[in-house]
Amino acid sequence: MTSGGTAPTLVVLAAGLGSRYGDAKQIVGVGPADEWLLEYALHDALAAGFTRVVMVIRAALRSPLQQRLAPHLHERAALHFVEQTLDKVPDGCRVTAARSKPLGTGHALWCCTPLLNGPFAVINADDYYGREAFRLLAEHFRHTRQPAMVGYRLAATLSGHGGVNRGVCRVDPDGRLEDVIEFTDIAIRDGVLAGNAPDGNRVALAPDSVVSLNCWGLWPELLPDLEQGLRGFLAQSGDADEYFLPHAIAAYLTKSHKALSVLPTNDTWLGLTYPDDRAHATGALAALHDAGTYPTPLWAHP
Repeated sequence: MTSGGTAPTLVVLAAGLGSRYGDAKQIVGVGPADEWLLEYALHDALAAGFTRVVMVIRAALRSPLQQRLAPHLHERAALHFVEQTLDKVPDGCRVTAARSKPLGTGHALWCCTPLLNGPFAVINADDYYGREAFRLLAEHFRHTRQPAMVGYRLAATLSGHGGVNRGVCRVDPDGRLEDVIEFTDIAIRDGVLAGNAPDGNRVALAPDSVVSLNCWGLWPELLPDLEQGLRGFLAQSGDADEYFLPHAIAAYLTKSHKALSVLPTNDTWLGLTYPDDRAHATGALAALHDAGTYPTPLWAHP
């Protein structure tokens, strides 16, 4: 149990469109028995003591997700689906008729507000975070109500098929986040690991830099500020803008004077940023199964 006495909930952001991958990568088979990346996250979270799963989805994914996941989670964890739609906004707010794209990850989490009454982790559906991430978050929840983020080594989060975007973190000696700088198109080219800084300059980056993969450990105290930020966003945003969860968390930390703990992990990230990433993910997961990290098939044992 946690410091608040409630087992943690896993919130999975699964409504994204995956523009670079070109497919519904939330439901792309990569495991030995065609398991999805998000199934590994669910498996690992349950092993760490999470007892509820809240999935933020778009309508087209409800049926395949329900049919695939509900039998596996039956008697293991409660499963809830929340559709992220443009008509779900705070009272008194509106979205212009010209808008077609989703409102962003901050809005996605806000849509879950009625289901969040204890500690919760937030992850993307199309990333493999490793077993340790969920163990670290569950352990953190047991001892403090501070927000947290699992931090990865930059070199363990790259794609061999193109650049990736990462939030490169500065962490103080006590393991607290000082700031995050968003770099785009991070890749090794001509033997140099580098990315594009916000000012457009290409900057060399250290392989051991700590990066955020949007693997958060949060408490309901965030939610009123999340809504306040969403209201402000809707009042002034353009039709192509998004309300991003990292920005909402940063604003909450500033306002509340809270520190965010960075929980370092040495696990290697797997993702499907580009279509060619699938072969690498498939091979890496097969090796984990062969090593006994996971049963084959994944849900073979209770």
